[in-house]
Amino acid sequence: VVQHVIARNEFYTAYTPYPPEISQGTLQAIFEYQTMICELTGMDVSNASHYDGASAMAEAVIMSVSVSRGRRRKAILAPTIHPEYRETVRTYVQGMDIAIEGGDGPDTSIEALLEQVDDQTACLIVQNPAFLGRIVDLAGVAEAVHERGALLAVACHPIALGMLKPPGAYDADIALGEGQPLGIPLNYGGPYLGFFACKEAYVRRM
Repeated sequence: VVQHVIARNEFYTAYTPYPPEISQGTLQAIFEYQTMICELTGMDVSNASHYDGASAMAEAVIMSVSVSRGRRRKAILAPTIHPEYRETVRTYVQGMDIAIEGGDGPDTSIEALLEQVDDQTACLIVQNPAFLGRIVDLAGVAEAVHERGALLAVACHPIALGMLKPPGAYDADIALGEGQPLGIPLNYGGPYLGFFACKEAYVRRM
């Protein structure tokens, strides 16, 4: 299906590839992609993707610190997030004076994570479905996080969003995840893409 769609005239020029046609096809493809991500996640705006889902999560941490204008420099990552994502976040923020917390116990509850959110916290990040497949009830979590002045970011699976409530439905500020399941065939370990969407209020911090 993907190969047939990208071969349409809007995306691809069948004759001499003059730069204007290629540029227009690229713009059309990016517009369609961003529209789809916003519809899937229920968010206002999407960028044109990151390297992969893990780097998108790291960018969510950095963006959250930027939204606080650097006054909040702590991110809480749920221990039920993919361990490679959590490691990538720690690698990204080395030397940036950003603390990564959240514990390592896979049975840590959402309530326990919310107790860690304080006036130094830039964001709380959870994954839904979680790494081991558990579907997390996030009702009321955004309100609790916002009361403390932090942002809620949700790592989600794009196919699962066809069945589950999207992050925008429970007032998350940032939605991110791995877009490879949307139809990119694996080729020696890649390619991947990290989708990233947020509320319009934060678009200039994206």
